Amino acid sequence: MVEADRVLQPLQETENSIAKLGEYENSAELASAVEETWRAVDRSLRLLLRTDPAAPDDLRLAALSPAELPFERLVLALRQRDLISLQLAGRVHELQQAAERARTGAVRAADADQARAVVDQLRAEVQAAAGAAKPVVEVAHQAVEAGRVEEPARMVPLPRRHSIRRVLLLPIVLVILAIMFVWGVTRDSPMDRAVTAFRSNRLAQAEEQFREIAEDDPDNVDARLYLARIYRRTNRPEDAARMLREAAAIAPNDDDVERELGWFFLDRNQPRSAAAHFRKAMELNPDDNANLIGLITSLRRLGDPEAERLLAQAPPDVRAAFTTTR
Repeated sequence: MVEADRVLQPLQETENSIAKLGEYENSAELASAVEETWRAVDRSLRLLLRTDPAAPDDLRLAALSPAELPFERLVLALRQRDLISLQLAGRVHELQQAAERARTGAVRAADADQARAVVDQLRAEVQAAAGAAKPVVEVAHQAVEAGRVEEPARMVPLPRRHSIRRVLLLPIVLVILAIMFVWGVTRDSPMDRAVTAFRSNRLAQAEEQFREIAEDDPDNVDARLYLARIYRRTNRPEDAARMLREAAAIAPNDDDVERELGWFFLDRNQPRSAAAHFRKAMELNPDDNANLIGLITSLRRLGDPEAERLLAQAPPDVRAAFTTTR
């Protein structure tokens, strides 16, 4: 059973910073609140894996160490064990990117909303998992009392001795409320659906969905980066360049933007420009192996011996990436 109190303790300890997400007075306060919230969320996710008695020993032992279990592998492990929903996995990934932006001074107002949504959903999912071994009626009743369903909780009078129909009806209502709660927690967002379409190679559908997201949210960098990838894959470099210009204007110090610019220039057979963008991406986020993979790839295209030096010193995951074609 999930130890909810232990898993959620980092969030409890960071309540002041989480509260600042709705009360910040300037961008510096917002950036600090987003970073602190992200660190608490990351710690809670690691505790969630660490306290899973069914997880393999190697995962549990590495769970609390970002060096041994990087964030991407942590989320993958949690998803494989069905400890978090697909929606929450996508949201924590977006929060990680927001925290990276906050460290470079490129924090956005929408990051506060994203951080609060992650905290709320993480709490809800952990608490739901902690109650999974209890009777469903008890879980539903606790969800109602905690306000985790859309319908407000109401006082239910004790049934009269002969009110058999009421006695039978109450559990049915509570089960329905529990189902509504679970559906509300796990349903996919438009971004989730667009990413799924992209990963399934349904590019026309993904393009339409990402376009709608970008139009509705002028500050959504991720939608523009996905559009740029789609345009690169479908041989529309002018459209890809336009999306990347928009993304760079929104987040000028975002390593994801720099990395995507690197692949754009590499596709255009301009490895020197690509290497410059990959190098900047590494400066902004040296812990993301994708940035190092891009830099090594571009340096190899240039015939620069630095590529092999970097590869020899790279983590195993990076070396393994060069055994297959990107």
